[in-house]
Amino acid sequence: MGSLNLPQIAENQAAAYVSSNDADAALEQALCNSSPVYDAGAGNISLTDGQFRENWLHTVGGSPGAGFTMTIPALNRPFMVRNISGQSMTVSTGSGETAVVPSGEIRLLYCDATHVRTLTDVSGGAGGGAAFSGCMVSLSDSQSVSNTTISTLNWGSENRDTNGFHDTSSNTSRLTVPVGVGTVLLRAQIRWDSNVAGERQILFLKNGSASYPGRAFSKMKDISEQMMSLVSPPLAVSSGDYFEVAAWQNSGGSRTIQQHDTTWFSLQALS
Repeated sequence: MGSLNLPQIAENQAAAYVSSNDADAALEQALCNSSPVYDAGAGNISLTDGQFRENWLHTVGGSPGAGFTMTIPALNRPFMVRNISGQSMTVSTGSGETAVVPSGEIRLLYCDATHVRTLTDVSGGAGGGAAFSGCMVSLSDSQSVSNTTISTLNWGSENRDTNGFHDTSSNTSRLTVPVGVGTVLLRAQIRWDSNVAGERQILFLKNGSASYPGRAFSKMKDISEQMMSLVSPPLAVSSGDYFEVAAWQNSGGSRTIQQHDTTWFSLQALS
Protein backbone atom coordinates (compact mmCIF):
# COMPACT_ATOMS: atom_id res chain seq x y z
CA MET A 1 0.00 0.00 0.00
CA GLY A 2 1.44 3.39 -0.98
CA SER A 3 1.45 6.73 0.83
CA LEU A 4 -2.02 7.61 -0.51
CA ASN A 5 -3.60 4.24 0.39
CA LEU A 6 -5.02 3.79 -3.10
CA PRO A 7 -7.08 0.59 -3.59
CA GLN A 8 -5.14 -2.16 -5.37
CA ILE A 9 -6.55 -4.52 -8.00
CA ALA A 10 -5.94 -8.14 -7.04
CA GLU A 11 -4.89 -10.73 -9.57
CA ASN A 12 -7.95 -12.20 -11.33
CA GLN A 13 -10.23 -9.91 -9.32
CA ALA A 14 -13.84 -9.87 -10.46
CA ALA A 15 -15.26 -6.42 -11.22
CA ALA A 16 -11.77 -4.97 -11.15
CA TYR A 17 -13.18 -1.70 -12.46
CA VAL A 18 -14.63 -1.03 -8.98
CA SER A 19 -11.19 -0.96 -7.37
CA SER A 20 -9.86 1.05 -10.30
CA ASN A 21 -12.63 3.62 -9.96
CA ASP A 22 -12.08 3.86 -6.21
CA ALA A 23 -8.34 4.36 -6.76
CA ASP A 24 -9.00 7.05 -9.36
CA ALA A 25 -11.37 8.85 -6.98
CA ALA A 26 -8.86 8.73 -4.10
CA LEU A 27 -6.08 10.02 -6.38
CA GLU A 28 -8.30 12.86 -7.58
CA GLN A 29 -8.96 13.83 -3.95
CA ALA A 30 -5.26 13.77 -3.13
CA LEU A 31 -4.41 15.99 -6.10
CA CYS A 32 -7.39 18.36 -6.14
CA ASN A 33 -9.06 18.62 -2.73
CA SER A 34 -8.64 21.58 -0.41
CA SER A 35 -9.01 21.10 3.31
CA PRO A 36 -11.33 23.13 5.50
CA VAL A 37 -9.54 25.87 7.45
CA TYR A 38 -7.66 24.31 10.36
CA ASP A 39 -7.88 26.44 13.53
CA ALA A 40 -4.49 27.15 15.11
CA GLY A 41 -5.96 29.57 17.63
CA ALA A 42 -4.79 27.42 20.53
CA GLY A 43 -1.28 26.95 19.10
CA ASN A 44 0.28 23.83 17.59
CA ILE A 45 -1.88 21.55 15.43
CA SER A 46 -1.50 18.04 14.00
CA LEU A 47 -2.99 16.55 10.83
CA THR A 48 -4.38 13.03 10.77
CA ASP A 49 -3.29 10.52 8.13
CA GLY A 50 -6.66 10.96 6.43
CA GLN A 51 -6.46 14.75 6.36
CA PHE A 52 -2.94 14.65 4.93
CA ARG A 53 -3.68 12.00 2.29
CA GLU A 54 -7.03 13.34 1.12
CA ASN A 55 -6.15 17.00 0.52
CA TRP A 56 -3.65 18.77 -1.71
CA LEU A 57 -4.03 22.28 -0.20
CA HIS A 58 -4.11 22.70 3.58
CA THR A 59 -5.28 26.10 4.90
CA VAL A 60 -4.44 27.15 8.46
CA GLY A 61 -6.20 30.04 10.20
CA GLY A 62 -7.29 31.06 13.67
CA SER A 63 -5.57 33.74 15.74
CA PRO A 64 -2.60 32.16 17.57
CA GLY A 65 -0.67 34.42 19.92
CA ALA A 66 2.74 33.38 18.56
CA GLY A 67 4.42 31.24 15.95
CA PHE A 68 3.33 27.61 15.98
CA THR A 69 4.00 24.18 14.46
CA MET A 70 1.79 22.07 12.19
CA THR A 71 2.83 18.44 12.52
CA ILE A 72 2.08 16.20 9.53
CA PRO A 73 2.16 12.39 9.20
CA ALA A 74 5.47 10.88 8.11
CA LEU A 75 4.30 10.05 4.58
CA ASN A 76 5.87 10.61 1.17
CA ARG A 77 3.97 13.21 -0.83
CA PRO A 78 3.98 16.74 -2.25
CA PHE A 79 1.39 19.16 -0.85
CA MET A 80 0.60 22.85 -0.43
CA VAL A 81 0.04 24.93 2.69
CA ARG A 82 -1.72 28.30 2.96
CA ASN A 83 -1.10 30.25 6.16
CA ILE A 84 -3.70 32.92 7.03
CA SER A 85 -3.19 32.75 10.80
CA GLY A 86 -1.28 36.01 11.29
CA GLN A 87 1.74 34.14 12.71
CA SER A 88 4.68 32.23 11.25
CA MET A 89 4.05 28.48 10.92
CA THR A 90 6.62 25.66 10.97
CA VAL A 91 5.66 22.45 9.15
CA SER A 92 7.27 19.31 10.57
CA THR A 93 6.95 15.55 10.82
CA GLY A 94 8.38 15.73 14.34
CA SER A 95 11.87 14.86 13.11
CA GLY A 96 14.23 15.95 10.35
CA GLU A 97 14.17 19.25 8.47
CA THR A 98 11.24 21.65 8.76
CA ALA A 99 9.76 24.30 6.48
CA VAL A 100 8.57 27.75 7.52
CA VAL A 101 5.44 29.27 5.98
CA PRO A 102 5.13 32.99 6.82
CA SER A 103 1.66 34.38 7.41
CA GLY A 104 -0.06 35.39 4.19
CA GLU A 105 1.97 32.95 2.08
CA ILE A 106 1.20 29.77 0.14
CA ARG A 107 4.04 27.25 -0.11
CA LEU A 108 4.54 24.11 -2.19
CA LEU A 109 6.23 21.52 0.03
CA TYR A 110 7.42 17.92 -0.14
CA CYS A 111 7.58 15.38 2.67
CA ASP A 112 9.89 12.37 2.27
CA ALA A 113 8.50 10.69 5.40
CA THR A 114 11.10 12.43 7.57
CA HIS A 115 12.01 15.85 6.20
CA VAL A 116 9.77 18.67 4.96
CA ARG A 117 11.31 20.70 2.16
CA THR A 118 10.17 23.85 0.37
CA LEU A 119 9.87 23.34 -3.40
CA THR A 120 8.75 26.84 -4.39
CA ASP A 121 6.54 29.72 -3.36
CA VAL A 122 3.47 30.46 -5.45
CA SER A 123 3.10 34.00 -4.11
CA GLY A 124 6.75 35.01 -4.28
CA GLY A 125 8.67 36.84 -6.97
CA ALA A 126 9.49 35.80 -10.53
CA GLY A 127 11.38 32.58 -11.00
CA GLY A 128 9.55 30.68 -8.26
CA GLY A 129 11.97 31.72 -5.49
CA ALA A 130 10.90 31.88 -1.88
CA ALA A 131 9.12 35.05 -0.82
CA PHE A 132 10.98 37.66 1.21
CA SER A 133 10.79 37.23 4.96
CA GLY A 134 12.07 40.02 7.17
CA CYS A 135 11.59 43.66 7.99
CA MET A 136 12.95 47.18 7.62
CA VAL A 137 12.43 49.92 10.19
CA SER A 138 13.31 53.61 10.44
CA LEU A 139 13.35 56.44 12.98
CA SER A 140 10.20 58.42 13.70
CA ASP A 141 12.31 61.27 15.11
CA SER A 142 15.97 62.16 15.20
CA GLN A 143 17.77 60.65 18.21
CA SER A 144 20.42 62.22 20.40
CA VAL A 145 23.55 60.25 21.35
CA SER A 146 25.38 61.56 24.43
CA ASN A 147 29.16 61.92 24.51
CA THR A 148 30.99 58.61 25.23
CA THR A 149 27.70 56.81 25.88
CA ILE A 150 26.48 53.69 24.08
CA SER A 151 22.91 54.32 22.87
CA THR A 152 20.54 51.87 21.21
CA LEU A 153 18.38 53.37 18.48
CA ASN A 154 14.59 53.27 18.83
CA TRP A 155 12.80 52.53 15.57
CA GLY A 156 9.33 54.02 15.63
CA SER A 157 8.33 53.33 12.02
CA GLU A 158 8.01 50.10 10.06
CA ASN A 159 8.59 50.20 6.31
CA ARG A 160 7.96 46.47 5.99
CA ASP A 161 7.48 43.60 8.44
CA THR A 162 6.39 40.20 7.14
CA ASN A 163 6.31 38.19 10.36
CA GLY A 164 6.19 40.35 13.45
CA PHE A 165 9.95 40.92 13.75
CA HIS A 166 9.34 44.40 15.19
CA ASP A 167 6.89 46.10 17.55
CA THR A 168 6.29 49.87 17.31
CA SER A 169 4.95 50.12 20.89
CA SER A 170 7.23 47.82 22.93
CA ASN A 171 11.00 47.30 22.81
CA THR A 172 11.14 49.43 19.67
CA SER A 173 14.92 49.12 19.44
CA ARG A 174 14.66 45.38 18.72
CA LEU A 175 14.24 43.14 15.71
CA THR A 176 13.26 39.76 17.17
CA VAL A 177 13.60 36.34 15.53
CA PRO A 178 10.27 34.45 15.25
CA VAL A 179 9.73 30.69 15.42
CA GLY A 180 11.12 28.75 12.47
CA VAL A 181 13.93 31.14 11.44
CA GLY A 182 17.48 29.78 11.76
CA THR A 183 19.68 32.22 9.84
CA VAL A 184 19.44 36.00 9.40
CA LEU A 185 21.29 38.82 7.65
CA LEU A 186 21.38 42.29 9.23
CA ARG A 187 21.92 45.64 7.51
CA ALA A 188 21.81 49.22 8.76
CA GLN A 189 22.62 52.73 7.58
CA ILE A 190 23.01 55.73 9.89
CA ARG A 191 23.11 59.46 9.08
CA TRP A 192 24.86 61.60 11.71
CA ASP A 193 24.62 65.40 12.01
CA SER A 194 27.41 67.62 10.67
CA ASN A 195 30.41 67.67 13.03
CA VAL A 196 34.06 66.73 12.47
CA ALA A 197 35.17 66.26 16.09
CA GLY A 198 35.98 62.79 17.41
CA GLU A 199 34.85 59.33 16.34
CA ARG A 200 31.53 57.76 15.40
CA GLN A 201 30.87 54.06 15.97
CA ILE A 202 27.95 51.76 15.23
CA LEU A 203 27.50 48.02 15.86
CA PHE A 204 24.85 45.32 16.11
CA LEU A 205 23.99 43.99 19.57
CA LYS A 206 22.60 40.47 19.97
CA ASN A 207 20.38 39.94 23.01
CA GLY A 208 21.92 43.10 24.47
CA SER A 209 25.50 41.86 24.08
CA ALA A 210 28.38 42.97 21.85
CA SER A 211 30.12 39.61 22.29
CA TYR A 212 29.05 37.03 19.71
CA PRO A 213 30.64 35.45 16.60
CA GLY A 214 30.12 37.54 13.47
CA ARG A 215 29.42 40.87 15.17
CA ALA A 216 29.61 43.71 12.64
CA PHE A 217 31.25 47.00 13.69
CA SER A 218 32.05 50.30 11.95
CA LYS A 219 34.17 53.29 13.08
CA MET A 220 34.81 56.67 11.39
CA LYS A 221 36.30 60.00 12.46
CA ASP A 222 36.99 63.54 11.28
CA ILE A 223 34.30 63.47 8.56
CA SER A 224 31.41 65.93 8.33
CA GLU A 225 27.86 64.60 7.82
CA GLN A 226 28.93 61.03 8.25
CA MET A 227 26.97 58.25 6.59
CA MET A 228 27.78 54.88 8.14
CA SER A 229 26.70 51.48 6.82
CA LEU A 230 26.83 48.09 8.50
CA VAL A 231 26.26 44.56 7.16
CA SER A 232 26.50 41.31 9.12
CA PRO A 233 27.51 37.88 7.83
CA PRO A 234 24.75 35.23 7.86
CA LEU A 235 24.12 34.66 11.57
CA ALA A 236 22.78 31.47 13.16
CA VAL A 237 19.86 32.35 15.44
CA SER A 238 17.16 30.84 17.61
CA SER A 239 13.57 31.89 18.22
CA GLY A 240 13.49 34.86 20.60
CA ASP A 241 16.96 36.20 19.77
CA TYR A 242 16.87 39.94 19.15
CA PHE A 243 19.18 42.48 17.52
CA GLU A 244 19.67 46.21 18.01
CA VAL A 245 21.77 48.98 16.48
CA ALA A 246 24.01 50.69 19.03
CA ALA A 247 25.80 54.00 18.45
CA TRP A 248 28.71 55.72 20.25
CA GLN A 249 30.58 58.99 19.72
CA ASN A 250 33.16 61.12 21.52
CA SER A 251 32.82 64.55 19.88
CA GLY A 252 32.80 66.27 23.26
CA GLY A 253 29.05 66.92 23.27
CA SER A 254 25.80 65.28 22.26
CA ARG A 255 25.40 64.38 18.60
CA THR A 256 22.29 63.59 16.58
CA ILE A 257 21.40 60.60 14.40
CA GLN A 258 19.00 62.07 11.91
CA GLN A 259 15.53 60.83 11.04
CA HIS A 260 15.93 60.51 7.29
CA ASP A 261 15.28 58.12 4.41
CA THR A 262 18.95 57.14 4.67
CA THR A 263 18.68 56.03 8.33
CA TRP A 264 17.26 52.52 8.63
CA PHE A 265 17.74 49.00 10.05
CA SER A 266 16.76 45.74 8.33
CA LEU A 267 16.70 42.00 9.00
CA GLN A 268 16.32 39.34 6.32
CA ALA A 269 15.50 35.73 7.20
CA LEU A 270 17.67 33.44 5.07
CA SER A 271 16.41 30.10 6.41
